[in-house]
Amino acid sequence: MVNEERLHYMVKIAEFDTNDRKECRPMMQYARRDYVSLQMLKSFVAGTVAFGVILALWGLYSMETLLAKLNSLDFMELLITLGVSYAVFMVVYLTATYIVYHMKFTEGRRKVKKYYNGLKKVNAMYEREERLKGSSNKDWE
Repeated sequence: MVNEERLHYMVKIAEFDTNDRKECRPMMQYARRDYVSLQMLKSFVAGTVAFGVILALWGLYSMETLLAKLNSLDFMELLITLGVSYAVFMVVYLTATYIVYHMKFTEGRRKVKKYYNGLKKVNAMYEREERLKGSSNKDWE
């Protein structure tokens, strides 16, 4: 006879294994702080590269203007402006990264907890069946 409650939990477990296991693997391996820190480190590198690409594209676009003002250009002011722009860009980008990956970790952890609770319930059902089978077999002996 099929235990419908156990079957329901086993279907949920199989759905997690099929759909979400790969996505939620870091939530099983890392603590929240470690996961978010790793993602922020990756984002720092990617953000720095992105800022450099944006700066290079802007430089190519404004090449004629830059060459015309080359002699009268205040390099210290330019460096300060670029430094402040980089700092603002990175603060915004890393803040967005923190929020996104913090929420992603929370959602993934919730899915993992549901998965483990389902496993525990299925295991408890099997153990209960084994105990019942064991006690009913002793009656026949």
